[in-house]
Amino acid sequence: MKKSLLIAPLLVLLLTGCSADWYYAGRFLTKFEYQSKDATEQIYVVLPKSVMHTNSSLNDIAGFMFMTEQEQDSVIASKTSILNILDDSIFLSQFNNAFLFVLSRTRIPIVLVDDPSRLPIPDDNHFTVNVVQFEAEEYLQPGNSGFTTKQGSKFSYDYDLRHFSINAWFELDARDTNDIIYFKNNEIAETFHGTVTSLRQDKATMKTHFDRINVNDAYRLAWNFGIQCATLYVEKMLTEYVCRTKGTNSSYFYYAPSCNCIEEIRSYDEGIKESFEKL
Repeated sequence: MKKSLLIAPLLVLLLTGCSADWYYAGRFLTKFEYQSKDATEQIYVVLPKSVMHTNSSLNDIAGFMFMTEQEQDSVIASKTSILNILDDSIFLSQFNNAFLFVLSRTRIPIVLVDDPSRLPIPDDNHFTVNVVQFEAEEYLQPGNSGFTTKQGSKFSYDYDLRHFSINAWFELDARDTNDIIYFKNNEIAETFHGTVTSLRQDKATMKTHFDRINVNDAYRLAWNFGIQCATLYVEKMLTEYVCRTKGTNSSYFYYAPSCNCIEEIRSYDEGIKESFEKL
């Protein structure tokens, strides 16, 4: 289990290597915790207001675009289980509330902005995050469970496993990353387990078990995804702050919202692999 650590100035004297990076990042958090006079930074946030629905399974349907509207509706219904009943307002509130909850744990003032064009230019007192696009994606992935007996008889069982993912594109503050779009996604999927119970006269009987997903799982994923994205943003903010303060930074800080503290520190190159993807 990782051990959560708060940084105290005395600890800096005992550490080597990345101790200065760790001190500055920890100091950034504690100054808001204790409402220090130099706690002047703010986070400006543009949250998503709409959800793009994508059913990727339809890409595999030959001639879908040439079907009649009634035929298309029939195919969509056969391939869709979550998107057709997903309530966008609930879905968005799950993500948005979780995202803001994590940011609020830092005690840094949050300013909600409706119009992205009104975001301030990132500087020493302004951090900005804009969720420019938010997508709910559903698709079916074909699967097969098969085996061959010692006598050479082949048995096969075909099935589909449903996947549901959230994809989000961000514009994040950083004076060295202007015009860069960042991407993050998370996914849940069904699983299958089959056990052959008997083989008689070249006929196999299989006991099947599916762990299915539904719309409530999609709502839970939205909440967890909000937690994940906000945590990664705070980690990026800590990295950016150290870079602004020192002029350089070689460390990546893992943030724990539960204690508003730095949970772990690793090299920047190693930690950044788990963060947002640059597009």
